[in-house]
Amino acid sequence: MTKKIVDCAAFILLKEDQILIEKRELSKKTDPGKVAIPSGHVDPGENILGACRREMLEELNVKAKTLRYLTQELHDNGLYHERMHYFICTSWKGEIQSLEAEEVYWIGMKNIELLDLETDRRAISKLLKTRFLKINR
Repeated sequence: MTKKIVDCAAFILLKEDQILIEKRELSKKTDPGKVAIPSGHVDPGENILGACRREMLEELNVKAKTLRYLTQELHDNGLYHERMHYFICTSWKGEIQSLEAEEVYWIGMKNIELLDLETDRRAISKLLKTRFLKINR
């Protein structure tokens, strides 16, 4: 039986050489307790960019000033496949708060082994290989 595919928007908040990650609540249906890049599902009729902006506000209480598409990865969460659309955010308005995760915190980008999901580690590896980092230093 083929699992359904659900679109998700993941947001990589970037501050100098650090990224914001979350420890997911143990009560979550998918990936409970995992350390991951914050993300959320795309609602029916919503575009991916709009979902990214909405999820940033719902999960972190911030509004993105800049968003740049990075990559897409497929994640099997055990129940269904999530088509993860990763965005880079280098500028936002508001103070970051953890509204849905157990906690959020900053890690160095080269510490990707701290991320539990292989799809997140691949996305950060792609980020490290891009010229984006050199341009924004």
